[in-house]
Amino acid sequence: MAAARSEPMELRVDRDAEALCGSRVHPSPALVLPLDTTIVTLRAATTEARLDRASFAVVPARVPHTIDAPPSGAIAVVTLGVTDGLRATTARDYPEVDARRLVEVLGGVRILPRTRWVDELVHRYVFERSVCARRGSKAARFLEAELTKEVYFLGCEQIDRHTRTSVLFEGDQVAARARAWIEEHLFEPFRIDELAGACHVSESTVLRAFRREVGVSPLAYLRRRRLEESMQLLESGRYGVTEVAARVGYDNPSAFAAAFRGQFGLPPSQARPAVPAEARLPAHGAPPGPPPKRSRRRRRGS
Repeated sequence: MAAARSEPMELRVDRDAEALCGSRVHPSPALVLPLDTTIVTLRAATTEARLDRASFAVVPARVPHTIDAPPSGAIAVVTLGVTDGLRATTARDYPEVDARRLVEVLGGVRILPRTRWVDELVHRYVFERSVCARRGSKAARFLEAELTKEVYFLGCEQIDRHTRTSVLFEGDQVAARARAWIEEHLFEPFRIDELAGACHVSESTVLRAFRREVGVSPLAYLRRRRLEESMQLLESGRYGVTEVAARVGYDNPSAFAAAFRGQFGLPPSQARPAVPAEARLPAHGAPPGPPPKRSRRRRRGS
């Protein structure tokens, strides 16, 4: 029996300071993220914090909060609700995510650092939902689960900073640096000695820390991330299977097809939906474009 799909994230995009006025309460834990150059002040429970391009907030379910923005200037604030179904799906699909710890992470008001990967996930998700209007697509489901997983790791790092011993905290920082380095060099040839050098530790230390924190080896994580990115590229409709394979580091298209099927349960050729060019997802690292303009057709005889 196929696993049930989780309900999509609750999405709200505010582009007017007046729309932010008043107290808010969400039925699910909410992620509050200002976009572009927007700066807001969040007040929730006993927390008051400034949110900008370097930070975002987690607000637990049913906790009243306010978001204040300057009365002038462009405003763009995204609120994403992490539903019960999405939490369950993320914990099921990612063995390294502990369901009980995820509840703990989302159960307190938190101000978390906004990594480049979190920023890209949010922009892609808003593009997929708002511009492409694809609420339940494979790309949207992947982005939802990946963003929830990233919030989980960032929240765990914040919690453990106050509870772990110095040795374990050092391992946590090594794993965080290693994951950041892998994301920066996602499509480059991988060498464990270069990763260890970037983290300023030995190869055995980075392997041990990474496996303990992430649940898999750095190479396994890299392969999974490349395949996840290949799904994005294929669903964008911009590239053929052979080109995508080369872009994500596979010289042999057959080996890529086998790895893709092993991770997603379908061949790459079935991950290329027919979508119009203006609705295609941007490639890795590219910012989302403006909403497509609708052309008016002239009536015959006019």
